[in-house]
Amino acid sequence: MRLETGRHLSREQAEKILDATGNILQTIGIKVASGECQKKLKSCQGISLKGDRALISTRAYQDFMQKQKGRGAPPDKHGERLHGEPSPYTYQYRDAQNGKIKVYTTESLARCAGFVEKASHIYPVNPVIPGYPTDVPPEISSLARYRLAAENCSSGWPLAPDSLLAAEYLAEMAAVMGQEMNHLPVYMVSPLTLGGESLEIVLANKGRLKSFYTFAMPDLGVTTPMSVSMGLAMALAEVAGGCILVEALTGLEGEIRPNLFPFDFRYFNIAFGSPEKFLYEQASAELLAYITGGCPDYSSTNIHTWAKEADGRSAMEKGMMIMAGALSGAKRFYCVGALSLDEVFDPLQLIQDLECISFTQRILEGIPEDSVEECIMEEIREGLEAGFVCSDRSLDEYAGYVASPALFPRETLQKWQQNGEKRHRDYLVEQYRKTDSIDCPYILEAEKKKELRKIYDSALRRLGEGKASL
Repeated sequence: MRLETGRHLSREQAEKILDATGNILQTIGIKVASGECQKKLKSCQGISLKGDRALISTRAYQDFMQKQKGRGAPPDKHGERLHGEPSPYTYQYRDAQNGKIKVYTTESLARCAGFVEKASHIYPVNPVIPGYPTDVPPEISSLARYRLAAENCSSGWPLAPDSLLAAEYLAEMAAVMGQEMNHLPVYMVSPLTLGGESLEIVLANKGRLKSFYTFAMPDLGVTTPMSVSMGLAMALAEVAGGCILVEALTGLEGEIRPNLFPFDFRYFNIAFGSPEKFLYEQASAELLAYITGGCPDYSSTNIHTWAKEADGRSAMEKGMMIMAGALSGAKRFYCVGALSLDEVFDPLQLIQDLECISFTQRILEGIPEDSVEECIMEEIREGLEAGFVCSDRSLDEYAGYVASPALFPRETLQKWQQNGEKRHRDYLVEQYRKTDSIDCPYILEAEKKKELRKIYDSALRRLGEGKASL
């Protein structure tokens, strides 16, 4: 089953949202934080400045939207099987040995990255480094993260510079690893504002980029009106308006990724891990599909929770998101192992999430195909006399019909009591130790490792020289 247009947004509703977006851009516009960018935009066709706000003409907006036609969902690059991917944005982790939450150091992040790599040889997970180190200067933490990822993970090295300095050296690191840093984000500031370091990075690196994309995180009722339709219009205005302006500033071609997020007024916090987040995410995908004329791109989704440990709440919230996403066509599930949104990486939660993904995959696969065989009568007669349990067919083919995951023992209450009343967490710890003990075949070539460290040290020296001159 795949997400299709019309499940959450009718075509009529989508057309009204698109019209409202054009009105927002023409009458209210996008605030441009940089004075230098304001000067450059004054001479751009279809854009006029009113104070610090760039107003985008109806014609410019329509021309931009017309260019989006035909940019439907790309071929599903995530394959047929479900799989997970950790969040690369956490700054803390839970020590699986003592349960303590600690901030990442370079050493502990390398260990956690190595564990994810080991898990990828058992579970369906892309081995992405699960966070940032905190014991390095923040200006080059994304460089340190990339280096640690390349040294400990066989793929998924994050090309996401967090500063102008990091962007320069990250391009060099990427070249060492056979990557090309040619597509970067511009994060819009809600409501309706263009500015910040991500824009500066794209402007400074436009010569090496092939494209960019704009993304924003508008919160319903906080940075948009308390209306899904108007919230989506604001969300689209932010990314479309920002994309039009950045295209004018750089000459690059941009992509838009509209999204709308629910906000919980009781806790005054973004409502990730909620049914509403899931529904608004799907509505945003439908809106983009109406724009491009294709099918909604819903091949991946996030599985957030505000739970603080691998417990019943995190299992319920994340497991429900995995199942609901899979039933809508999602194959990749981001933020496996993440807790409290993406504040903490917990290796036990990683295992729990991946077991949930495997559980869901089994349901999607359905019943194995077989048929009634000509010789079955003789087999039935033998089974009636001796039982079917020890038959060759049962012993050889059992695993293809009924999986027996280690995390979900199917023992009776009496058996559970006799075995020491093991808790679910005990099984998670056992599986963690089993996973952590496997031999990992991935080793980065010595020459590449040396070159990455050389580039990182150069960035560190330059950062120190710059601070010393202040």
